[in-house]
Amino acid sequence: MAGYTVRTLAQLAAEAKGAFVQAVQGTAAKLGPSVWRVEAKVLALLGFEMEQRRAWLVRQLFASTADRVWLIRHGFELGLQPVPATTAIGSGVGPCPPGLVVPAGLQYARGDGVTYTTLTAATAAGNSVTLALEADAAGSVGNAEAGAVLTLVNSDDAPAGAPATITVLAAADGSGLSGGADEEDTEAFRVRVLYRKRNPPQGGAAPDYVEWVQAAVAGATVYVDRFLPNAGSVWIQFTVLNLPASIDPSNPTAVLAAYVADPSIISPTAGQIAAAQAYVEDPIRRPVTAQPIVTPSTRVPVDIVIADLDPDTVNVRAAVELEIAATFLDRARPGTPSAPFTFSASWIDEAISRATGEDSHRLLMEDLVFAAGLIPVLGTIAYQ
Repeated sequence: MAGYTVRTLAQLAAEAKGAFVQAVQGTAAKLGPSVWRVEAKVLALLGFEMEQRRAWLVRQLFASTADRVWLIRHGFELGLQPVPATTAIGSGVGPCPPGLVVPAGLQYARGDGVTYTTLTAATAAGNSVTLALEADAAGSVGNAEAGAVLTLVNSDDAPAGAPATITVLAAADGSGLSGGADEEDTEAFRVRVLYRKRNPPQGGAAPDYVEWVQAAVAGATVYVDRFLPNAGSVWIQFTVLNLPASIDPSNPTAVLAAYVADPSIISPTAGQIAAAQAYVEDPIRRPVTAQPIVTPSTRVPVDIVIADLDPDTVNVRAAVELEIAATFLDRARPGTPSAPFTFSASWIDEAISRATGEDSHRLLMEDLVFAAGLIPVLGTIAYQ
């Protein structure tokens, strides 16, 4: 989209000199050293600052180009705001004398200095006590894997016998301390604002549910359909990248490598599913006759066999893996009740050909069809 074109200093100076020639009879602004040339350059410098200001103002007029502070203003006018950061919660267990009451407010720290506070008092049963924990800082930095060890920060705050270290327990979904998410970043919020502009509320049409789920879970890719033959029930599934705290989401290579290592990172947590369900079924926004149901997709690993890769080197294989991972992240989606999803083998063929250093290969794979609720994820990659 064309924006405001900032004129250069040379252009502004030339216009100023032309204005002097027209306004002052006999002015030789373009000939030799003269005060008019100096004044033209001074005016050009002043005008250049105003040019830049005007260009910046034009960018703020549109949600597609506005800086964050003004993008938030665009969103405010549509009833949207960035999804705020959330804190990680969970529980940990540590050795403790039977019957000892461990108070709320104790602080434990991870090895990297991230701290957590006990939420409620807990009484030891047997020789251990389970403590409810919440990260002190909001954001994904507070997420911790099950089995992580936390150390008591200040023993003076704790009663004698309170655990000096605790181990993070696994939740029902296998996560440890989870639910911590960073504030929605600028580009993800921009996508939502533009989506809302292009898809105004339609009384419960599919775009409305997409917007609602994305408002509850930042960065979600949402799929909406209806349960057959019940037209009143709304089928909703979504994917979202739940990256480990050690992965920089702005590093595409690191994100792809994380997916290769664990494709389950595209699946929402139980907490994210619950948050989306609560948001879409809120009577404030849900159509009276609708029954929205948010469910997780079932991952189906897709094993890939590549024959006659040339050249068959470690670097080429690594490049192939990343390209295939990118294809799954870009193309894979769950089947819906009204339409199964076909995962085309040609997409993988194309991905392998894009890999840096690859000259030729044969892909031993056919198109795959996935029924409602099933989503393909990368399985193993074998070479022949």
